[in-house]
Amino acid sequence: MKVITLMLLSFFLFLFAQQDYEALAERIKKVGEDLLEGYTQPLITAFGTGISTGLFHSARSHKLLGFDIGFRGMLIQIPDFARYFDARVLTCSLANNRLTYDSLTLDSVSTIFGPGTRTYVPVTGSAVGIPPYIPGGFNLLVVPLVVPQINIGLVMGSELLIRYIPFTFKGSRVEFLGLGFKQHLNSLPFMKTVPVPFDVAIGGAFQDFGIEDSTGYNIVASKTWNLQIVLSKNLSAFEPMFGFGLEGTKVHFTYEFEFEIPDTTQTGGRIKVKKDVNVEIIAQNNYRAIAGFTLKMGIFFLHYDYNFLSYYKTHNLGLGFSIR
Repeated sequence: MKVITLMLLSFFLFLFAQQDYEALAERIKKVGEDLLEGYTQPLITAFGTGISTGLFHSARSHKLLGFDIGFRGMLIQIPDFARYFDARVLTCSLANNRLTYDSLTLDSVSTIFGPGTRTYVPVTGSAVGIPPYIPGGFNLLVVPLVVPQINIGLVMGSELLIRYIPFTFKGSRVEFLGLGFKQHLNSLPFMKTVPVPFDVAIGGAFQDFGIEDSTGYNIVASKTWNLQIVLSKNLSAFEPMFGFGLEGTKVHFTYEFEFEIPDTTQTGGRIKVKKDVNVEIIAQNNYRAIAGFTLKMGIFFLHYDYNFLSYYKTHNLGLGFSIR
């Protein structure tokens, strides 16, 4: 009950909290290619983990054109190590009318989910940091996501899953689409003669999410795949379920990084430089174990499951109604 209360409170704050900070996409654009993975890895892993959660709440499938409609609320826990990273920052200085590039290492600076304090690059003389500072984070210990979902029964125990939502996360527009498929193995002809005391299904999904900057340009494009095996036992109004899954998230960043370097024609001057960033990063979500249950009240259902991952432990709460 405490977990469910915490999840509902987190979702409420997520939906209605005031947004008076620099937006997510604009912070990402403040870091160059060398810092991008360290700064954003918690974001892409949390999002990849979150959208891979809540795909299935039962191994059983709907009959032909049966369906359920509901919402999945995910609460992703951000581990302590994901709040900081060691940054290797490029510097540029002017000596004898020539530009010289070097680098320095800053320990334990904030990631996108770390403390909100900026870390300024310590330089002397004519040198400048590229970038001059590393943006602070949003100081998050958990990340809530809410996703509407519909499951539609097909033939022979198969089922189609669709989930889609555009929303605003930390001041930036995020668009999310997922398509999945589940097969209830007990419904296959060759399995009907096998005395299995519980329901077994295998399913998977392909899901995309993108993040737009203030101009509407999509600076983040992510693709996530999932494959899960699910076991459940229908006990009238109560249905326990267990599962195991494999997954992966690949994220493509494309944006223009703007920074300054010393002006070789004017003492103490600076000139602006723009560089295209085009980087692909792999998130850290790879596999999970799932344990949960569904409570059924007529056509309505309440589902909860806990997802055991290597780092980003995740809660899932599902609410909806079902016509089987």
